[in-house]
Amino acid sequence: MWIKLAGGVLVLLVSSCIGFQLAARCSGRPQHIRQIVSCLGSLKSYITYASLPLHEALSQCTHGTYGPVAEFFHHTATLLEQNGGLSPQQAINIVLGDMQGRLILKQSELEILGILGANLGIMNRQEQGNYLSMIIEELEKLESEAARLRDLNTRMYRYLGICGGLAIVILLV
Repeated sequence: MWIKLAGGVLVLLVSSCIGFQLAARCSGRPQHIRQIVSCLGSLKSYITYASLPLHEALSQCTHGTYGPVAEFFHHTATLLEQNGGLSPQQAINIVLGDMQGRLILKQSELEILGILGANLGIMNRQEQGNYLSMIIEELEKLESEAARLRDLNTRMYRYLGICGGLAIVILLV
């Protein structure tokens, strides 16, 4: 009897934790996109107005940003600084590969970051400013879509974890 009760409580706790982790992942995506947009806005300023080299601009643009997004920009800046023959696209792709799972981004955001790397550093300052503005607009659209999905799915994942756990407990008892 006590073993069944302990097992039921354990199943309920584990399924609830899974539901809450999925909800946290769903609510983290718009936050990461917003942080990337903020960093790209700073990057645009550092490139167009301060005329900093790309690796310095990438490392400076993360002031006020924390977590995986700041780590992404810092690692990219470090790679560009240490490996002079590396293009920005190659550096971004390497860092995205290394950080797989820590950045909560879908394929569309990853493609935009890849396109960003392909065109970063090959245009003059004004063109890069315009290009970064275009990338920021695209990411803002994706952020609003991610926020809409967050609002729809966060509560569902939490309830699904708890109710799924209860269903399993009922079936096992």
